[in-house]
Amino acid sequence: MKFVSHLDMNRFMTRLVNKGKIPVWFTEGFNQHAYFNFAVPLTLGFEGDYEILDLRIIDPDYTNEQLLADLNRVSIPDIEFWKVEAPVFKMKEIAFAEFQVTFEALTEESTAKIKAFFERESIITQKTTKKGGKKDIDIAPLIKKAELCGNTLTLILTAGNENNLNPTLVLKTMFETEGLEPIYYTVKRTMIYNKEMQSFL
Repeated sequence: MKFVSHLDMNRFMTRLVNKGKIPVWFTEGFNQHAYFNFAVPLTLGFEGDYEILDLRIIDPDYTNEQLLADLNRVSIPDIEFWKVEAPVFKMKEIAFAEFQVTFEALTEESTAKIKAFFERESIITQKTTKKGGKKDIDIAPLIKKAELCGNTLTLILTAGNENNLNPTLVLKTMFETEGLEPIYYTVKRTMIYNKEMQSFL
């Protein structure tokens, strides 16, 4: 499922809502469609343990427990819904995301270089702008946490529309800056936080 694009995931959710006969609110206008919104779209190739989907239900008698049961009843084994609650925060309050990067294997030299990279006071790299250009940015202030334990690197990075830092850019910069040989790794997003580091919902 991690190789399913965000657009295809939206199509999947449309089919799921229709199949489950979930009383979701539809947008108005000529091209009406069921309203739902993913908090922070997941990068292609990443797994996710804490993905947030915002739905607007129009039936006041339709309970959260019923919605959870209906979603899981029509879903597939690789996508499980595990909690339904009324929203507490607004989407614009998302500030950080936590990731687990698991490397296939690390040598002592690779481990030392990875730790040295995240100890830098400044990490300059190039980021693609919305217009397709390139600009130099310092990503060090955007990395709230970087902790390597065995073959697993835990990263907490800024998230949201304005300061979203993708782990792919961080890792690409790390490999290039430290002269690391390519190492196979997987990325899983495990949590989304607000600016007070509260679990976002």
